[in-house]
Amino acid sequence: MVSTAQTEKQILWHPRWQNKFVVGGGSQMSMYEWAAELSEIRHLSSQSDLSFMKCFAWSPDPAFDDLFAVGLVPGRVELIRLESTRVARNNVLSSGPVATLPVRNSRSCNALAFCPADPNYLAVGLDKVRGDPSLVIWDVQSCLPALSLPRATVPESETVISRPQPRIPRADVGPRTDARILQQHAPTEVVSALSFLPQSTHLLLAGMSARWLRLFDLRSPTSATTNVASKVSGIAINPMDPHQVACCGDNTVTVWDIRRLLHPLLTFAEKDAVADGARPRPGSIVHHVEFSSTRRGMLAVMEKDSTYVRFWDLRRSNVTDGLDGERSHDSSQSRVQRRSWTNLPWTASAYGAKQGESEHHDITAIVLADTRRTKHFSKSLSSFALVPNSRPFSITTEVMVVNKEGDLELYALHDTPKQTAWSSRGDLAIGGGLSYKIFPGFQEEHAPFQPSDAALNHGDDGSVFHGRGKQSNLPLTSGRGTGDGLPAFSTDSVGGRLPTSEIFSSASFRNYPLDASIVSTVTSRADHSVERSTQRQVSREEVKSKVQRTNVDKSSSRNRKNAPRAIQQIVEDDISMTMRSRAMRGYGIGSVAHNAELVQDESPSANGLSELWAWIQYSREFFCNPTPRLSGYDFSNQGIQGIWDGFSSHPRPSENKSSVSLPVELLSTSLSTTATGSDPSGVPSPTSFPGMLRTLSETSDEGSYGNFDAAVDHLLSRKDPGRLSLSPSLHTDKRKQRQCAIHLCGWSSRDEDLSTAIEKWEKDGQHSRAACWLVFLKQYTKALELLMRSKDETHHLMTGTLAALVPGGHKSSELREHTERLIVRLQDPYFRAMLTQMTSKDWSEVLEEEALPLRERLAIAFQFLEDRALSLYLHRTVERVCAGGDIEGLIVTGLTPSGMDVLQTYVDRTGDVQTAAIISSYVCPARFQDARAERWLEAYRDLLDGFKLFHHRVNFDIARGQILQEAVEKGDLPPTFEWAPRQILIRCNYCSKSIHPPVTDAVGKSRPTVCPNCGRALPRCCVCLMTLSIVPDVNRDADLLNSRSTYKDTIEDAIIICQTCRHGGHASHILDWFFGEGARSHGTCPVAGCDCRCGNAL
Repeated sequence: MVSTAQTEKQILWHPRWQNKFVVGGGSQMSMYEWAAELSEIRHLSSQSDLSFMKCFAWSPDPAFDDLFAVGLVPGRVELIRLESTRVARNNVLSSGPVATLPVRNSRSCNALAFCPADPNYLAVGLDKVRGDPSLVIWDVQSCLPALSLPRATVPESETVISRPQPRIPRADVGPRTDARILQQHAPTEVVSALSFLPQSTHLLLAGMSARWLRLFDLRSPTSATTNVASKVSGIAINPMDPHQVACCGDNTVTVWDIRRLLHPLLTFAEKDAVADGARPRPGSIVHHVEFSSTRRGMLAVMEKDSTYVRFWDLRRSNVTDGLDGERSHDSSQSRVQRRSWTNLPWTASAYGAKQGESEHHDITAIVLADTRRTKHFSKSLSSFALVPNSRPFSITTEVMVVNKEGDLELYALHDTPKQTAWSSRGDLAIGGGLSYKIFPGFQEEHAPFQPSDAALNHGDDGSVFHGRGKQSNLPLTSGRGTGDGLPAFSTDSVGGRLPTSEIFSSASFRNYPLDASIVSTVTSRADHSVERSTQRQVSREEVKSKVQRTNVDKSSSRNRKNAPRAIQQIVEDDISMTMRSRAMRGYGIGSVAHNAELVQDESPSANGLSELWAWIQYSREFFCNPTPRLSGYDFSNQGIQGIWDGFSSHPRPSENKSSVSLPVELLSTSLSTTATGSDPSGVPSPTSFPGMLRTLSETSDEGSYGNFDAAVDHLLSRKDPGRLSLSPSLHTDKRKQRQCAIHLCGWSSRDEDLSTAIEKWEKDGQHSRAACWLVFLKQYTKALELLMRSKDETHHLMTGTLAALVPGGHKSSELREHTERLIVRLQDPYFRAMLTQMTSKDWSEVLEEEALPLRERLAIAFQFLEDRALSLYLHRTVERVCAGGDIEGLIVTGLTPSGMDVLQTYVDRTGDVQTAAIISSYVCPARFQDARAERWLEAYRDLLDGFKLFHHRVNFDIARGQILQEAVEKGDLPPTFEWAPRQILIRCNYCSKSIHPPVTDAVGKSRPTVCPNCGRALPRCCVCLMTLSIVPDVNRDADLLNSRSTYKDTIEDAIIICQTCRHGGHASHILDWFFGEGARSHGTCPVAGCDCRCGNAL
């Protein structure tokens, strides 16, 4: 049904989805046919004498293809045949027969609706009048014979078609009422919109008095109604989901589920499409809504006097795990469903914010799936109708529009649903319409590499075999560099490295060029020296301009041809493919040094990750050789902040607890003679000594237990004291902590070491770095001479500014202003840091130069900052790395709960769940519990299984299990800790509970023979008839962990239960019964009368 004013044109498509439609307005109705194969609109018939027409509806009766109900302004309804003018009766061509449905009191007819299930029912909505109902249900079956047209041939027998059930009963409407009226409702209200529900003869939706949406059940004369507050001027039923209804009122569209009419599913308006470029008009009114019959969940909406039609996608879509830049700190943010686009927080009505209990979700992220519109037509539109498509898979949605002048236009909206699916093995599938394309993440010509194929064959020279088939020497020394006293965590210098981390996810931000030569230029190996940084920036600008010129010169066809190659490049560079490559090359828990070399060799731009692995290796040597536990403090996995601020100690072990205390000298000797569990570089790993460190010797002096300063002093005493000197001019109350932190940075504050490093930097061409540190050491003359020896003329020019800033002379304000402007323009971070220190004398401003490597900035802070300023700087650094996800920031936080925050942000930015799972396995749950670490672990294990790298996943589980086993042996985890879930549980046959006694009960009872829950006796062995006893896991694990115990875990304590007959007993007895020697072997169950062949299943 459509309602029309005196001059507005309204369009209505055929109710049975044929290629016919009607345009009506004023006093004229015209029928047209759409010829899709010829793209033509053909005029079929018209009637122009329909005075006072207010609304009309098309009957879905298959016997009458052109039967219309026309509602007039006086209130009566006329049933007409629109094509009757094409047929002559009795040699007379007239307007055709008309059947009238009168009204008692004159008032406007606002709405008409035929019942799709039974076209004989017609609902009429009227204005209100005193003493007369406004909703009338008619049965027009008796009118149809009078509307029949003469046929060319008369069939021999008429086919009688039974009407659908249930029939609408006739109510007591009075003796003087028309016999065709079945029911009357709404005596004091205005009916503005009507619609029967599909496949139903008795459910009728009505918009009442611009205040209510009412559902009528017409099966009883006194109709039961359901009311919800909503202003309704139009109703649309979803043909693909008959329970879904859309209503429009004012400027709002509301979607309902008729099964739950208490609250709407969603509410939206035009302003919710601002992200699509919509510009809401003040006072706009939604004029017409219609569901698509070819696109599931597609709703078309048009505002009054609008020049376009907007389409909304109401389908559900899965939520993404957090928005860009946000982090998930707990496991409560689970994956839930979101509605696409329209479920927005700024809904136009309060109804949109409410949902039923079954529909309510905690909205933490909004997924804007799809909304689109037609073009802007030249004239304001009056109405539209969606064109049904006979093809099963159409790439467009066609809409027929009519403007106020009656001009028709067909517009095709290309809205083919695009599907993208990324498999767990890295394959990206893109589908659209009838076609699809798969972009493989990798080409697997052979079977996947197994851990044995890419095993780390460590030799005496510390070389490592790589998955690429080459040998490479580990760059790692002892963390002190190559004899110069300063660190050499990687083969390349990190002086010129900008503090940026590589982002693997969000491929749309990567802007891959389509030219292969440009791709190779952009992705070439970067140089890490400071002197080449300017050249690198210039080359990037050249590449950028080259890309722009290439994009301008290339034709659009060439771009389309190369587009799949760019997508393929994105797929191959995705983080999932990077994690697969790393896993196959041995990236894992076992070898930290190999991880550092692998990451550096694979992606030189990911220098921060390789620096982190190198630091983890170095910190293990620094803390764990020979033991990380000193005076009750466990220094393993601690960062620089923990050394400076301190951390809590372990409680003193009880005196009656059995322990094995080893002197430090003996422990050191044991470590030096143990080679099988050490890392390739000779550094002991956390899994090197299982069973030996159950209770470590804290120190030889028990009186220092709980003294942090004594623990730090003892830690430093194991190193060369001469390498840990500080400048005597710096006043500090934490000299030992400073010395320890500087050494943990891999740095040295001794003058001889710095002089050697400066000479090396000069030889390597890093003159700015060497001059900067000479200025920091107040050796200005040497800095000037070093820059003059450089072959770079810009370094010669810098000596003039440096000489003018040397302390001792008067510094004019002009010189300071000139230097400040120069600092902003300089590209070299060391020159900027040097001039900043000489002008401001503030080390805090020097440390704000984030282009300097993090470890170097930390070394500057610990050598030159006062205690209070140093504490503030460390806390700011921790906040910055936690917010930015800088993986190298774990040097400051360590593998602590704060470090897990850094890892979470790192995973959010890069998607590298592999690194997060490996690093967190060192401390979770051995040191503390963190739900995020469990999620990373399970995600990485599922990823390896998805890649069919089962052996790699098993090796990962084994390495993690060794860490947990060591934690249990050292007392960090309780003996009852289970690092693998139970696979088999024994259940009591009486109480159906698990026969697993509590820990308190298991301590005193070694072999219970009764159920610990109900007290019933356990079954008897069917061979020896003795009651079975189950050794508690607590006692068994404790006996197995005690190396001095003679307890052996043998088959004598096992039991066997047949899963067929439920008989069983001691494993040794059952095996002897079925597989004994000679006559002792049997074929059937030992229980008398049981013929089960239990032995066949063994």
